[in-house]
Amino acid sequence: MDETYTYDAQMVQFLYRELSASEAFEMAHLIEDDADLGADFSQLLFAKAQLPKVQFNPSSAVLQKILQYSAKTALEAHL
Repeated sequence: MDETYTYDAQMVQFLYRELSASEAFEMAHLIEDDADLGADFSQLLFAKAQLPKVQFNPSSAVLQKILQYSAKTALEAHL
């Protein structure tokens, strides 16, 4: 049985700069040389631009709990 490989996952990684340098170089050339891949990547770029630019910040209580846990585990590691 022949397997067809799609570059969707790799293109998303490329879009978010999560590929190694060699993989990114290869993906850039594939996108440039293959019109279908280039069109797919353009659609991904457009979709990413449509995502809301939301940033979530933890409450100060959550940060305090994280810091307390970190201090506690650091003390336990030294005992």
